Amino acid sequence: MKFGILFRPQDPPSAEGIVQRWQEILAAARVAEESGFDGLFVPEHHMMPDGYLPSPWAALGALAAITERVDIGTTVHLLPFEHPVHVAEHGAMVDILSNGRLRLGVGLGNFPSEFELFGLDAKHQVSRFEEGIEIVQRAWAGEELDFHGKHFDVKGRITPPPVSPELWIGAMSEPGVRRAARFGCPWPTDPLHNREVMRYWAEHYRAAGDEYGTSDRLAVNLLRDGWVGDSLEEVERTWWPHIRADHWFYFKQVPRWVADREPFLKGVTQEEDFTFDRHRRDRLIVGSPDDCIASIRAFQEAIDPAYLIMSFRVAAGPGHQEELECIRRFGREVIPEFRTAYR
Repeated sequence: MKFGILFRPQDPPSAEGIVQRWQEILAAARVAEESGFDGLFVPEHHMMPDGYLPSPWAALGALAAITERVDIGTTVHLLPFEHPVHVAEHGAMVDILSNGRLRLGVGLGNFPSEFELFGLDAKHQVSRFEEGIEIVQRAWAGEELDFHGKHFDVKGRITPPPVSPELWIGAMSEPGVRRAARFGCPWPTDPLHNREVMRYWAEHYRAAGDEYGTSDRLAVNLLRDGWVGDSLEEVERTWWPHIRADHWFYFKQVPRWVADREPFLKGVTQEEDFTFDRHRRDRLIVGSPDDCIASIRAFQEAIDPAYLIMSFRVAAGPGHQEELECIRRFGREVIPEFRTAYR
């Protein structure tokens, strides 16, 4: 299993310190590579007042320039908002700059206001998304394209070609994981749902791979929020208040929680109802190194991920130095337990 970090490039409430925030992310990226992580990833959203990354391409180029061996990628790039030829070309250049290290996760998008920003109708997002996936895959394969779809007409070939990129397809539903399997792509999960939901979707994903004959190309890439410290009590005190606010935002904004497989949601009506002891179980990777190792092994038993991509610092904190120490400690005391055969 490989280990990655998903950075959260935000500076609430109004992005006044976003330049400094990005310098901290680049510093954390160097520390992560030195500490034994295998991949570095960034997200995408639009019109967020805290400076949430609206375009990953410059960030991926910067990460390519300051690292030597780690994967670099997105979880996820919102493919419906960009012409797929541009995505294929931008991705090819990042892959060239990094010598074959691009892992481009793409997703549908969640927020109606983002579709309005680009003058798009969200009702057509699935067909637009699927056409985009096909065009990027074929362009990266070096095809001379003559594509005529509902949304795009493409004729020609991209140049220069990429080295060896991977396209990942994000999903938060049964149709979504089946789509990822149909296109033969690794699936980056969401970081929100519990282990039971992940197991349920992973089973559908792999079954669809058998159905479509793509099983040999599939992989579950698990996203999780977490923090390593001396104890669960310390993590609850220093880290949990930040992540609770972050998860509450998504609980309110994203109507995709699988409620019947999320018993912790019963009775939750406000942020304070997200209690650490209930929310961390089967969901977060937190606590002492031994606590984190035990949680990771439980996810291995349930879904056998190829990649574990962690988010440590979120929009509101903790601070930069605390993040660097967490990265170093996770690399020193957690990752080595998974570098030999699973025991």
